[in-house]
Amino acid sequence: MAVPTVDTRKVWLDETTLQVTKALMKFTEKELEGQKLTRAELNYSKLCSAYLYLLKVVEKNQLLDEEENPFTPEILH
Repeated sequence: MAVPTVDTRKVWLDETTLQVTKALMKFTEKELEGQKLTRAELNYSKLCSAYLYLLKVVEKNQLLDEEENPFTPEILH
């Protein structure tokens, strides 16, 4: 029986996606409540959006599916 492993790159990207999405939801809720975003929040929302865009480009072009992975897959416990 094979030992289950996980690609740590994908785990890291998934966790970052979750955090970015939560931040964007928070900013959207704030604007819907009629509050203005601060300059820092606007900049962070742009950074979050850029991350999500680039992640989609990576997925579309299957860049993580290449064999060149410098990270060793971790064993699931």
